[in-house]
Amino acid sequence: MSTKGTHIPDWLQVPFAGITPAPTQKGQDLFPTGNWRSIRPVYRDKMPPCNNACGTNEKIQGYLDLVKRGKYLDAYALIKEDMPFPSVTGRVCYHPCEQACNRGKYDEAISIRAVERFLGDLGQALPKDVVKAGTPNGKKVVVVGSGPAGHSAAYQLARLGYAVTILEKSPKAGGLNRGGIPDWVLPQDVLDREIERLVELGITIKTNTEVGKDVSWDDLRKNYDACILAVGLIDPNSIRAEGEDKAGVHYGLPFLRDIGMGTPSTTSVKLGPRVAVIGGGNTAIDCAREAFRQGAQEVTMITVEGTTTEMPCVPEDLHDCVEEGVELKHGLACTAVLGNGKVEALQLHPAKFSGAINASPIAVDREAKAERFAVDNVIIAVGQHASLKWLPDEFKNEKGAIKADRFGRLGTTNVFAAGDIVQLGSGQPLMVVNAVGDGKRTAFNVDKVLRGEPLHERMVAIDVITDLARMNMTYFPKFPRVQQPMLAPASRRKTQDEVILAFTEEQAIDEANRCFSCGTCNACDNCYLVCPEPCIIRYDRSNGLYKILVDYCKGCRVCIEECPTGCLEGVPELDFDTGVVRMETAFAVTQGLHGRQAEELRNLPDRPAKTIE
Repeated sequence: MSTKGTHIPDWLQVPFAGITPAPTQKGQDLFPTGNWRSIRPVYRDKMPPCNNACGTNEKIQGYLDLVKRGKYLDAYALIKEDMPFPSVTGRVCYHPCEQACNRGKYDEAISIRAVERFLGDLGQALPKDVVKAGTPNGKKVVVVGSGPAGHSAAYQLARLGYAVTILEKSPKAGGLNRGGIPDWVLPQDVLDREIERLVELGITIKTNTEVGKDVSWDDLRKNYDACILAVGLIDPNSIRAEGEDKAGVHYGLPFLRDIGMGTPSTTSVKLGPRVAVIGGGNTAIDCAREAFRQGAQEVTMITVEGTTTEMPCVPEDLHDCVEEGVELKHGLACTAVLGNGKVEALQLHPAKFSGAINASPIAVDREAKAERFAVDNVIIAVGQHASLKWLPDEFKNEKGAIKADRFGRLGTTNVFAAGDIVQLGSGQPLMVVNAVGDGKRTAFNVDKVLRGEPLHERMVAIDVITDLARMNMTYFPKFPRVQQPMLAPASRRKTQDEVILAFTEEQAIDEANRCFSCGTCNACDNCYLVCPEPCIIRYDRSNGLYKILVDYCKGCRVCIEECPTGCLEGVPELDFDTGVVRMETAFAVTQGLHGRQAEELRNLPDRPAKTIE
């Protein structure tokens, strides 16, 4: 019923907009369904947790949605906006996106990396890539290093129209991807094809070119408009054990690099039957598994960590490592390498971290009886450090890495740095995907500086949807994760063939269909179908093309409650300060008063109480 004409005492008059429409033709024309709504449905995409966790912020939900619809080329083009080599990361990435996946709280996380590999392999089969170089802008940029960060930076700069040159000290381009990842994880021909894609973009790659030897620091600054240092951490750390310089002692990355850069006939790696690997990280895992493939019969990992759960390696890689026959010895440190000129045994003492695991000094109990552990070779894989003798000291930090600001810039110069060389000690995990993301962001910062634009940090608030209660889970039946096929443990340890095999087209679609599309419209059509009024329209069934006709919406919330993904949310009418037309009512006596009084209403609780006489 209408309250028009009702007398309201002064002391009851508060600036609330009424909810009952006035019985006038004027009011009905302005708002056909009446002023019933207190909540307005709004399409507002959130940030899916997988996108947020990805080091290069791939649009994961987007390409999963395209895969489930069979739009593979569109999905590949979308992933290539952020990732230059999805065929590589689809094999080697430690997938932080899957650890953040909301589906993991429900049944099992989506196998995002496997779908990425499916798209990457599709892209490798294309005669021409979907990405083209930008219109030349006449400026030159040099990138030092062809690993993940350098590859990514060069790729993005070429897309922006820069003439890019990559300098690589090794005989083959690829950096860590080439010399730090075994063939049975990343085949050489897959990486070769991705390097070819860079050349097809017009990027020049100069191998066997070392800064400080073939090119000076001054040359980098003088001959190019800008420079990006993506040299990585290439020198292995020592365990500072007595006798560490004996023959038969290898180091993690050089061991893998020697194999990756060479051929079976040229590699200098020759292992005996008994091999020990010191370290508990991902490089140590790769070294232990590679040792079998280089002829070892017994392989043992020796770690300071007391249990497998404390080891910093990826759990699934550790599982595969143990499945292949690698033994584990925990809570021990090597204090001496024993032997007459060549390693014959290791001296081991009980040890543990003095504080936080993997983030504090190691306390070795030298009072305890030492264990003699017989070996023919030992591979030390306890991390790496930078080799920057050619870099001026003013640009080095206390950790021996490059000192750069939050934009990757060295002081006020046009020299930038990206990847592990700046992320060391930052608390950021040193992963391929993080290096790729850092290279991408640094390339965009270089572009801004060369165009004379100021560098600003992104200030947009991000709403990451991590609470399942924000979605309607009744629409998501539980389905098991599609498992990638693998070679049998007994046979794979004797070959360089890929251990983890690719998804078929059907498997990729099935796995993509498990995606919740967290906080993002996936064009499910629920809102369009359940609305009791003709309030929701769409011109095509696609994200971003749904529209709410607010003139007819009563605010019943049915569309909001039935939205599976949580992209529809109810926003109080008081939040709309402008563009709001309201009808004449007893409490809102002029059109639009509701919207204009929104700020006043928010401050109402702070007003002093009225005196009622």
